[in-house]
Amino acid sequence: MKIDHPLVSVLFITYKRIDLLESALRAFRKNTDYPNLEIVIADDGSGAEIQRRIRMLPADVFALSPKNSGLGANNNNGLRHCTGKYILMIQDDWRCQGPPDYLANAVAVFEANPQVGIINFAGGNHPPDLTQPLPGSSGPCYVTPTPVVSNKEEFLYSDQPHLQSRDALEFVGDYYEDRNIGRAETDYSQRWERQNRFLTAVFPNYYMRVFSNEGEDPAMSFRHQALGHRVDRALLPIANLLRKNCRPLFKLGRTSVRSTVALIEKMRAVR
Repeated sequence: MKIDHPLVSVLFITYKRIDLLESALRAFRKNTDYPNLEIVIADDGSGAEIQRRIRMLPADVFALSPKNSGLGANNNNGLRHCTGKYILMIQDDWRCQGPPDYLANAVAVFEANPQVGIINFAGGNHPPDLTQPLPGSSGPCYVTPTPVVSNKEEFLYSDQPHLQSRDALEFVGDYYEDRNIGRAETDYSQRWERQNRFLTAVFPNYYMRVFSNEGEDPAMSFRHQALGHRVDRALLPIANLLRKNCRPLFKLGRTSVRSTVALIEKMRAVR
């Protein structure tokens, strides 16, 4: 291993989307020129036929779960198989577009600034602090100290494509394993927000350019395939009516529905 090119584990997270995964892997290999990579594919129990096809892909390590356990467990399983100093996490509906040296530049920033824990390539458009430039790269990279302000709660961490140091991963700890995708994501995001040892950063020139999302249909995303979101969509007309005309009944109904969904997910009856 070259001293100036530490090993990067590229972790592809997938579930029942083999065609998207194949496309994501091809695009990554075509548009990334970093010389020291370990390709890891983590599948969340998609079944024997899909996992047979996954094993035929050009990857180094296969972390294939025999059963579906949710996104948090799939992330943890994949990370346990990664041996790199840095981990580039990519869900299967994201396509790498380059430029080819984006990863080398990101690693160079990490190497020069060990206080950096995550470099986001997508996610919330958090404002870079132009008074905190990070040396090491041929392109500008800045600390993003605070989340973007929007009409929803935003976090510096994003499960969209990002590069994270192993030191930061070990410091923050494992993902919360819950079949409710939202709870697993929010738990990790909040823990990242509370810690103050590692910084979050961004290359403004790379944001939402190095990777593009191919999930044109929102229903294709991991979050929107989850049972809770499917139930919420189905009950949305009733929920809106109750919220407007009888808020106490709306709150009671929402609590009852979410408790039932959580029980079904815990019993693994439906994803």
